[in-house]
Amino acid sequence: MAEKAKGSGRGIWIRVTAAVLAVVMLAGIVVYRQTDIAINPEPLENKAVRLAARELLAENDYANASRLDRMTEYTRNLFRGRNTSADFEKAGQIAVAQGKYEEAIALTGRAIELFEGPDEKAAELYYRMGYLHVVQNDFENARKWLDLGLELADSPEARLIRAQVLLNLGERDAALQDVTYYLQNTPNAEASLADVINIYEAAGDYSTAVQLYTRLIEDSGKTEYTLNRAYCYTRMGVISSAIADRNAYAAAGGEEIAAADVMIGLSLMQAGRYEEAGRYFILALEENYPDPESLYYYIVLCSYVSKDYEQACKYGDLLIARINRGEEGGNATYGVDSATGKLKVQLAKTDLSSLCLMTGASHMQTGSYEQAEESLNECLKRDNGAVYANYLRGTCRLAVGKYEEALQDFDAAIAAGEEPEGSHFSRGLCRKELGDTDGAMEDFEWVMLNGEDDELSQESYNQLQELLQL
Repeated sequence: MAEKAKGSGRGIWIRVTAAVLAVVMLAGIVVYRQTDIAINPEPLENKAVRLAARELLAENDYANASRLDRMTEYTRNLFRGRNTSADFEKAGQIAVAQGKYEEAIALTGRAIELFEGPDEKAAELYYRMGYLHVVQNDFENARKWLDLGLELADSPEARLIRAQVLLNLGERDAALQDVTYYLQNTPNAEASLADVINIYEAAGDYSTAVQLYTRLIEDSGKTEYTLNRAYCYTRMGVISSAIADRNAYAAAGGEEIAAADVMIGLSLMQAGRYEEAGRYFILALEENYPDPESLYYYIVLCSYVSKDYEQACKYGDLLIARINRGEEGGNATYGVDSATGKLKVQLAKTDLSSLCLMTGASHMQTGSYEQAEESLNECLKRDNGAVYANYLRGTCRLAVGKYEEALQDFDAAIAAGEEPEGSHFSRGLCRKELGDTDGAMEDFEWVMLNGEDDELSQESYNQLQELLQL
């Protein structure tokens, strides 16, 4: 009878395997939630606009004058106490040329205090003061002085710079109004159109950014902008258009195609299209993406969720073998660099615990229980009590007859609240195989009284009946 019970226990385990593995898929959902993909979470400072402000500050002959020329009347007047607004303005210009922006702000402020003259000239001083605060990243004061200048005399360039200032202050609509004005009132706006598009992107107006990129592509003939437009399409959720731009960029011999593939892969993940996302990550590997190990992690994640367990095992084993230390998780980000206008992708550091969990679960799905146990051992070593890790390892150990070790895993899983119904049933099987009839009956009764899975409840009833006949 004992041999019959033992064989029957194993048969029951086989019949329950489908139910157990169905539960395993929940681990994928938990793991995916741990991988947060952020896309430009906050508007970034437009460094190109900041540099433009610096160039505008330097647009004067005096700042570039020789050292001898600088020792002119304004210097003597400073020492004699008979200085004028123009003297302080020139001194501020020289301070800018020397990179002394705080000193330039003080000198320009004094020039404004002493100034008496036409509004157009006063506006120039206000703009200068605004630009100085932009360079110093003091956007509140930059806005104050740019507002004052624009009240006296209009300037498309000042409006463009104020747009970035407003964006950094969270005033998106006002920023876009300034950009629109700039485009409408600047004859050669095409020359700085890429900088303008950066502002639209940072403001989240991707539809307008797409239109402007299309205009820029048509006017310049440069296919590199198709990659930027592809980024905007991903933000709009129009992945098919993003892929079309990616393909056009690749056909033109673009050098950053791997970054494009990663960007599209991340977008497909967000759209729940994991199988396609995994293909693009593998394409990026083939294009020699500079951080292949991070791609392995995302390939494992996509493969596991899309149930391509063999591929998940392949890349999971590769990555686990290469990692010598645990690394904290992070956010995957992608966007357009505000200074260069080029696509920038940064992936999360590998979350080794969730990697081992997915790899172990994938090995379990393919019936490779020993390999699954190895991966789950690593998971539990890195994360003392990872979701489902004890439950999954216990299931693997039960499958290969390691009943005492499996029992310990199910004890831990039950204590942690991991799959209580499946854990109680599986612990009952372990206790039965180890001769603990009372303990086994207790577990099977628990499932019948507390479980919601009808099939598992029926199997528990069958096990109880068998034990009662012993």
